[in-house]
Amino acid sequence: MVATIGFQLSSITPYLATPEDIRTSFARIAETGYRFVQLQGVPSEIPDDVIVSALRDAGLTCVATQEDYPLGFGADPDRDIRRALACNARYLTCALIPQEVNSVATLNDFAETLSEIADRVSEAGLIFAFHPISPDYRQMEDRMVFERLMDALPDHVQLTFCIAAAHSAGVDPALVFEKYRGRIDLVHFKDDAPQSDGTRHLMPLGQGSHDWSGILQQCDTNSVKYVFAEQERWLSDAFACASDSYAYLTSLR
Repeated sequence: MVATIGFQLSSITPYLATPEDIRTSFARIAETGYRFVQLQGVPSEIPDDVIVSALRDAGLTCVATQEDYPLGFGADPDRDIRRALACNARYLTCALIPQEVNSVATLNDFAETLSEIADRVSEAGLIFAFHPISPDYRQMEDRMVFERLMDALPDHVQLTFCIAAAHSAGVDPALVFEKYRGRIDLVHFKDDAPQSDGTRHLMPLGQGSHDWSGILQQCDTNSVKYVFAEQERWLSDAFACASDSYAYLTSLR
């Protein structure tokens, strides 16, 4: 299977604050060549029909939505289910393990809560996924936190895999692909590079520290359906960065 290239809209969150922003920004993303997106970053108070209209007018397909826990999921998971359904998404992803989850016992409690939400998402006809971020790779009694969580969740729950999180934790992405083979349909590609002041900054794909050709091949080998370019901070224009990432990924095809 050849993974389809898409764009994570959280990358342009500051440009999704109003209905007019959304229409303009979606059109600009489509102009770069993207046709598939994961929706994140649109305020919950914006009516879903505004998003649906903007997607349609731009010619974009919303493959998945994503929200951080407990925003949306903790307070009203049905709200996020409704938005995903309105956008005709197939996947609904949740990210962030609460800070108070700091032991095996509290992690198991969180897993119970998330399992209930996962079942509601599944009953709505959507595929639920958990998205580990860098802190979720920390050890908890000799196992990574996200591994413990995934083991405690129903088998139908997918893992939305952020390659950058594995890189920052020093974990070989190949090991994650192997462990969760068949449960990773969505993958985020995000890169960074060292700066002259000693810090690291997010960069467009192809301009950072990593060669993504091998990772893209791993995605294809492991039947990943979509890879989403992602970059929430920029040294230049956000949409130019999105365009650069798209050009790089398509050059690998």
